[in-house]
Amino acid sequence: MRPLFSVLMPALLWLVTLWRAPQALRSPASRALWATAATMAVSLSTRPPAVARFMEDVSGVPEISVLVKHVLGIASATFLLDYVHAIHGRPGQAVPSARRRHGLAVLAALTLTVLFVFFLKHDSTAAPDSIDAYYGEPAVRIYLAVDYLFLGVATALAAHLFWSNRLNVPPGLLRTGVRLLAAGSATGFLYTVYRVVFVSRQGNAPVDPATGRPVPVTDFLCELLPAVAVVLMVAGVTMPPLQVALRHLRDRSAMWRLHPLWADLVGAVPHVVFGTPHGRFRELLTYGDRSLDLAHRAFEIRDAALALRDELPEAPAARPGPDLPGPDLLVDAAPARGEALWLRAALHHRTHGSPPTCGMPPRPDHPGGCTPHEEIARLLEVAAAYRHLDGRAAEPAARA
Repeated sequence: MRPLFSVLMPALLWLVTLWRAPQALRSPASRALWATAATMAVSLSTRPPAVARFMEDVSGVPEISVLVKHVLGIASATFLLDYVHAIHGRPGQAVPSARRRHGLAVLAALTLTVLFVFFLKHDSTAAPDSIDAYYGEPAVRIYLAVDYLFLGVATALAAHLFWSNRLNVPPGLLRTGVRLLAAGSATGFLYTVYRVVFVSRQGNAPVDPATGRPVPVTDFLCELLPAVAVVLMVAGVTMPPLQVALRHLRDRSAMWRLHPLWADLVGAVPHVVFGTPHGRFRELLTYGDRSLDLAHRAFEIRDAALALRDELPEAPAARPGPDLPGPDLLVDAAPARGEALWLRAALHHRTHGSPPTCGMPPRPDHPGGCTPHEEIARLLEVAAAYRHLDGRAAEPAARA
């Protein structure tokens, strides 16, 4: 096995195993996902020759790493099916389906163990993985047939279930993750099919005249395909937390961009603030989920605007002047600019007790029926327009 693959695959899987360990017992799906990564990590960690020899020395069983690798491979395929059924299965079918899967997995593992102990030839000259040197032996072919049959069926089912349920997942990174898991499972199935073809064409390895040891035939695709499958599945597993991380970044960015407008409004109408207001940089560095804080900020801006609206009489449209620049933004940004101009004029009226010298702009029409996401997006446009007004709009309360 090439050093890159022998290091890359276990390293990625151990990272996923350690990362998912705190959530392992939260739900059946989390438990199955963690068990899939853990069993795959241990299985692939037995591949390096140094690890295989260490296992032989400790256990006293020749080539024990071969049996451990294949049994754990069956366990990981079973846990993968448990995971996909946990997130996409139908109520009432989980327990019988899991019992059948686990029963077949135990039967396959026992079959491999019996064949390994009583029928396989253990050649110390070809250690630590002499099974690759005796593909022509009937016992080896039966042993590998059991292993590949179970892995092939499991990966094919997992690929089918992931792909057929992709449209039931919200679009975005979550759906991308399901597609990556389907692609990883399909690559695992392709690997088992390729291995069956490869092994069926091989016989016993030729013996090196110089050393007297058999030289197993190696194949690049037999090493590349499982590495690709692992990378795809690890990438698929990381999509949900990546989406959460991106949402946190978007919320913090929105809090930062709304702060100038929010600070001016709550400075004039402080009773709308839900809690204790903080500075802009302190809010940026606050740890944790900010989605609720962002919703509160949107409510405070809306409530402050409504409070200012109640204090102001209806006014005719204002004419452009030095205090209210004309509509020089793009047409699609005009509603946001109009609301920003009205908010600035309302803050001037609140601070000085009179409208600006050029008069009050018309009240903006607030769109009804907005979702929280749409409301925040609209306020971000208003906040951007508010920031791009002339310099005298930046701090209305400070103007004489």
